[in-house]
Amino acid sequence: MNLEIIKQKDLPLLSRKRVSLWYNEEGKTPGRDQLIAEIVKKFKTKKDLVIIKHIYPQFGTSKAKIIAHIYKDRKKLEFFEHSSLVGKHKLEDSEKSAKQETKKPLKKEKKPEEKKETREEKK
Repeated sequence: MNLEIIKQKDLPLLSRKRVSLWYNEEGKTPGRDQLIAEIVKKFKTKKDLVIIKHIYPQFGTSKAKIIAHIYKDRKKLEFFEHSSLVGKHKLEDSEKSAKQETKKPLKKEKKPEEKKETREEKK
């Protein structure tokens, strides 16, 4: 994956870096989980400290502008970022694990059939 750093700004009061990147590769724009994996490799940080703020694909080209925040600790990330945005990043991990669990065959238990009483039998 080809990620080029456009701008990198250190924000010490917020305990984070704001990074702007260009993604330039043929095919569709990658998902947040793939981008986070590449950012983790490039900046040598932990996966749970990276938030993809925006992905702006360029119409008609194979480029996309990505804005990401890289935090120094998890508490600051949860304090400053919207809960819906933090939830998106957690959902992607849980969706993968949920898909893996659904692939396992489910055993169906047969319930013993109950005989329904008719009106005549009730009398």
